[in-house]
Amino acid sequence: MTFKPDAIAALIIAHVPRNLMMGVEDAFDAGALLAHQATKDLDKKHRKNALGQMRHFHMNERFSESLQAAGAEHVPLKGNGIVVGQAGMFKFSRLNMSTTAWNNASRSTIRRELAKANQAMTQLLQPSLFGQQDITTGTFFFVARFSGSLAHQPEKALEIYIAVPDAKMEGWLFREPLHLFLERYDRAPKQIDNAQPKLKAHVIEAERDTDT
Repeated sequence: MTFKPDAIAALIIAHVPRNLMMGVEDAFDAGALLAHQATKDLDKKHRKNALGQMRHFHMNERFSESLQAAGAEHVPLKGNGIVVGQAGMFKFSRLNMSTTAWNNASRSTIRRELAKANQAMTQLLQPSLFGQQDITTGTFFFVARFSGSLAHQPEKALEIYIAVPDAKMEGWLFREPLHLFLERYDRAPKQIDNAQPKLKAHVIEAERDTDT
């Protein structure tokens, strides 16, 4: 077995279609811009907090719409709940971060539960003490990294990443800008994946969370 991050990227490519990735990229840009337009004239004393909240709602809506357009299974919008989708063996969600807060994702109960699916994937980076395990599940996040400043590009993410957490949400097994990840599809061998596992929505919807 080859122990390298490219093996994780190859797994994602085998299960998640490129059009879904591209749709999410466009959705994030549109949602972030709507949030900026809705809050740009607010008082500066609370504008930053309002912008974070509006990013959650607008980006969640656009994210949900993009998954629907791609035909992906996903938990529908519900209050402050996190939208979780599925393609092949992977479940995925979205989150926003500032340039200095990459580890804040661990505050979410739902994300910690989702990350547990990556236990077997760890062996792609380091050998397992218990021998090779079949990798049948996985989780990744679309991470929109913002400047954290109202003065520097508040209307759009500085970068959007594909990020695969470790099983304990204490670090990242793989992390790459989405625009670079999309280039991998051109280099990858064409594969057909007919597996369409259903997401157990009632399990996810039992939790509620916020993402600002």
